[in-house]
Amino acid sequence: MTRPRTVTHTYTLAGGWQKAHHGPLTAEVAENLRRSGVTMVRARRGLFDSREISLRDYPPRRAEAPVSPR
Repeated sequence: MTRPRTVTHTYTLAGGWQKAHHGPLTAEVAENLRRSGVTMVRARRGLFDSREISLRDYPPRRAEAPVSPR
């Protein structure tokens, strides 16, 4: 299993990008940030892997396998 991403910055429409210290990006943290008006986060995993992640659909849902008729 991969390490969770660590939130480094949050983005709101009112304040723009702001430095944050939220720890690992989990489903619970994403929900709390959404409730407080945050729409995106910058999250890091390792030294060079940093991404901007939208909280609109986080965590991503896994696509269900299509049911094949028998």
